[in-house]
Amino acid sequence: MTRLLLFASAAWLSMPALAADQPVTPPPAEEGAPVPAEEPPLTEGEEEVDQEIIVRGLRERGSVIGDIPPENQLNPGDIRATGASSITELLQSIATQTGSARGRGSGPPVVLLNGRRTSGFQELRDLPPEAIFRVDILPEEVALKYGYRADQRVVNIVLRPRFRSTAARVEAGTSTAGGREQGELDVTRLMIQENGRISLNAHAERSGRLLETERDIRLQPVTIGGASIDPRPFRTLAGERTQLRLGGTLNRTILDDVSATVDARVERVTGASLFGPDATGLAALNRDSTTDSGRLGFALNGNRARWRWSADGAYDITRVQTESERDTAPVNLLNRGRSLNRFGNVALVASGPLAELPAGRSNITLRLSGDTRRLDSRSNRGLVESESELGRDRVGAAVNADLPLTRRNGPLAALGNLTLNGNAEVARLSDFGTLWTYGGGVSWSPLERLNLLASWTREEGAPGLEQLGDPLLETPGSRIFDFVTGTTALVTALTGGNPDLRADTRTVWKLGGTWRPLAETDLDLRVDYTVSRLEDPISGFPGPTAAIQAAFPDRFVRDGAGNLTFVDLRPVNFDRADRQTLRYGLNWSKSLASRRPTAAQIEQFRRAAGLPPRPAGVPGAAAPAGPAQPGAGARRPGGGGGGFGGGRGGFGGPFGGGQGGRLSLSLYHNVNLQDEVLIRPGVPVIDYLSGEAVDGGGGRPRHSVELEGGWFNNGLGARLSGNWRSASEVAGGPGGSLRFSPFARADLRLFANLGEQFGLVAKNPWLRGTQLRLDIENVFDGKPRVRDALGATPINYQPDLIDPVGRTVQITLRKLFLPTRFQRRAGAGGRPE
Repeated sequence: MTRLLLFASAAWLSMPALAADQPVTPPPAEEGAPVPAEEPPLTEGEEEVDQEIIVRGLRERGSVIGDIPPENQLNPGDIRATGASSITELLQSIATQTGSARGRGSGPPVVLLNGRRTSGFQELRDLPPEAIFRVDILPEEVALKYGYRADQRVVNIVLRPRFRSTAARVEAGTSTAGGREQGELDVTRLMIQENGRISLNAHAERSGRLLETERDIRLQPVTIGGASIDPRPFRTLAGERTQLRLGGTLNRTILDDVSATVDARVERVTGASLFGPDATGLAALNRDSTTDSGRLGFALNGNRARWRWSADGAYDITRVQTESERDTAPVNLLNRGRSLNRFGNVALVASGPLAELPAGRSNITLRLSGDTRRLDSRSNRGLVESESELGRDRVGAAVNADLPLTRRNGPLAALGNLTLNGNAEVARLSDFGTLWTYGGGVSWSPLERLNLLASWTREEGAPGLEQLGDPLLETPGSRIFDFVTGTTALVTALTGGNPDLRADTRTVWKLGGTWRPLAETDLDLRVDYTVSRLEDPISGFPGPTAAIQAAFPDRFVRDGAGNLTFVDLRPVNFDRADRQTLRYGLNWSKSLASRRPTAAQIEQFRRAAGLPPRPAGVPGAAAPAGPAQPGAGARRPGGGGGGFGGGRGGFGGPFGGGQGGRLSLSLYHNVNLQDEVLIRPGVPVIDYLSGEAVDGGGGRPRHSVELEGGWFNNGLGARLSGNWRSASEVAGGPGGSLRFSPFARADLRLFANLGEQFGLVAKNPWLRGTQLRLDIENVFDGKPRVRDALGATPINYQPDLIDPVGRTVQITLRKLFLPTRFQRRAGAGGRPE
């Protein structure tokens, strides 16, 4: 298999570029390759002066393949305005802009680095945001040009060509209602040079347990040995959790122009929870879990003539061990589950010109990929032991072609930019046979600030090995609302894999567009309309409604009085599912005027740092005290903007400021127009929008709203994120329907970059790079409310059961240790940088 993939890759890379009589366009600068130096930062005592500006028709450094423009671009000022301390937090801060309705779930976006594929998101996860020069947010169709499927949006992160720092972060938090204390410690060392980068990360976090006695949980006694027992002291709402992680990434330029990356990670996660009294009624039943995982990934990126190629892959191994006590007298037997998951994959991708057409160059992307997975599991349910050994080998090939039809500066210019797309993928699975994916689309930009996209995809997908072969676990005393009787039942719940699952087929139509109505205003409007149909969809087992019980009678066990005692919650196949969604919203931002340090403050900083005063007659680096001036980091076309402390794209001025402030808002409205499922032929269609339960959590709301907004200036910032969903209703039993009230949640972040408080850092230079942050999650301590026809809340839907933690407060202290421009040339005999 490996030899076949390598042979095919070598054949691709040796292909002569078509249309060789055309002039060769040099590829954009890539990571690990020499790049033109950015404009240096301002130094102490220097001022910006008017310079001649030369504009060349070159692509931005690190741009993606193709002509689909970004839906939004974030420059360093926009990034700093989020208050994020890692790329993970940055992506969370812009989640409203990266959501997609085309995928099989709400997974993260595809993340590129400098316009290139990576060995995986893990190699970027812990990098400090200060190392980022630009972030491009792009539609799903761009993923096709990199060998991915068009079911998730694309985020392209462009790093600075030179950067060095050590970041240390300490975080502590607690729930305002008490309990569930948590803490984190994170240290990251990063060095970026023109020929590569090195990063090292160590991370540790721990969360305490939360008992039912620490919240307002109604008493639902259990009978043990003829005595009534209060189970609340023996149950956790949230278990203890400890995570330890260590990782590192090495990137270097090899063979003159090939960027090579190796990434390695190891991690351990342990958990402990309580789920009820044992057979004696004097102690709790314990469940302990340990997850050990390791990962080794690689990525190679290079250019050959006008072809851009990459090879990447990884090997992951995860071992999970779970031990649960059983309430079987006279002794407690252990219910053990063990699984070993091993996964390896490799992908070879090449993109280049297909032909020269009157409207421009037609490009093609080719991909060969292969992966192998092994899942070995064993479970002991008391005295019953079961084993499962599953394996899957997959070989796939994909092709994507873009065909430009018109251009604004070519024939039929009145039509604007119009490009057709076609793509196909075939995969051979050792346990499922051959699966196909194919689709097409059109990208049209009739006006300069208006971009429209339409696409169609048909995809066949197999269930995951976990869905097929996860070890079986029984959990007694699980609360499940029985929609048939309208009561909350304590049942034994069976979870695990279902080996009888079938492959599904997904067909998706999408029409979307982005529009910037005002040329001088940073306002983007976006809309997406998606229609999807799934045949044989794989679903987690929904709530026990009358329709579900009629369709799957063997999944439920009741006693003689009709009380629910056992539920099999393993995943199932439905017959088909139909969904229609509409998502529209806006992104807006505005630059704000910021203060500049005075010449006196700069001289005070130099004295505190032990530096000699500036020579007489040298202009000061800052404007004199007076009215605030617009920051040099105002958004420019192409995501420019100043750096973290330099007024002209640099990083690390003495005060860490000088870039200007930001006011931003992202607001999106999601509308579920249709959400229906046919479980089996002959059974009525289930409408999740009109009275049927999606799962034990209730029905599907028709409307939801996502909000992200923030203000940042002079080192101080505030960011508010909010979510709202409309009410939903589920048809119940004798007690009538259950109504899930509208629910809103807001999170607030307040932060101060102390290094940008000029007077403070002038007196205390060590504060440079220091951030103090306060995060309040669920500011108003809102919790979903569920009522039956009589206005009562079922036991299973108590607010403290749905959201036991509630409002939390976290305080974070972060220090970014940067090599100052004085240190970098210490002893070099020249003036400081």
